[in-house]
Amino acid sequence: MKKIVCLLCFFYAINISAVDDLDLLTKAKNLIEEEKFKEALVFLKEAEIKMPKNKLLNIYIDMGICYRRLNNYDNAIYYYKQALKLSPKMPDIYYNIGLVYYYKNLYKEAIDYFNKAIKLSPHYTEAYGAMAMAYRDYGFVDMAIKIIKKALNINPDYAGGYNILGNCFEDKKMHSRAIEMYKRAIILRPDYVSAFYNLGVVYDEIGNYSDAIDAYKQALSLQKDDPDIYYNLGITLMKSGNYYEAQDVFKKTIRLDDGNIKAYDNLIICLRNSKLEGEARKWEKIKFDKFGK
Repeated sequence: MKKIVCLLCFFYAINISAVDDLDLLTKAKNLIEEEKFKEALVFLKEAEIKMPKNKLLNIYIDMGICYRRLNNYDNAIYYYKQALKLSPKMPDIYYNIGLVYYYKNLYKEAIDYFNKAIKLSPHYTEAYGAMAMAYRDYGFVDMAIKIIKKALNINPDYAGGYNILGNCFEDKKMHSRAIEMYKRAIILRPDYVSAFYNLGVVYDEIGNYSDAIDAYKQALSLQKDDPDIYYNLGITLMKSGNYYEAQDVFKKTIRLDDGNIKAYDNLIICLRNSKLEGEARKWEKIKFDKFGK
């Protein structure tokens, strides 16, 4: 494995030598747009060495983006903070540092940086939204509601705000309010996958399986490779007694995430309820061979 890494590095070193210094950032930007973050970092690190100081701000920000998307949160924070030294009044940098702390489950630190972003840019709705999510995950749902309502007062068309508010209402078991918020989010953003997903969760919670199934299928029409959506859809189909369709859904879940042992268990239950004992035994063996139980 180490040899492969070295060969990749060598390959990109050759590419770097083939482009002028002025093209390094363009090459990195293109790779970031293609979500090739490891490859982009090779060019950005070279640019960090070669470029003059007045070019470093964007390099550090892009390095922070790459490391964050690669889940290397400590390096992401380091480079965002390097950018902050060069531009201490840029709210986006505070916002991005806050996001990284949020992903590290360090909610107090995240809230602090979101606050700093808002102080510099009082109409920064995404910073309000992220801060609300941090308060919610920190256990302060009422504070989260208060903050996200501020964001929606600033921008009533902020779809993400309604989605977050829906999550808060669902935490408080205010199902009808949650459904209302998710629907508002979807009206504003018809391709909002997580709002459809969340809507499905609430409908399932209150026993409205038909609408839950429809919401999950809407989410899957927008994002066809999400095993969590397939899994939830399968569970709801089981609850509605549709074991035949649930079988296919759990098989798709397993193809996308073969480590989901519950998907195997539920698939076997569905097969047995469909009187397909032979196939159920086959999947029991597949499950045993993989998990040893």
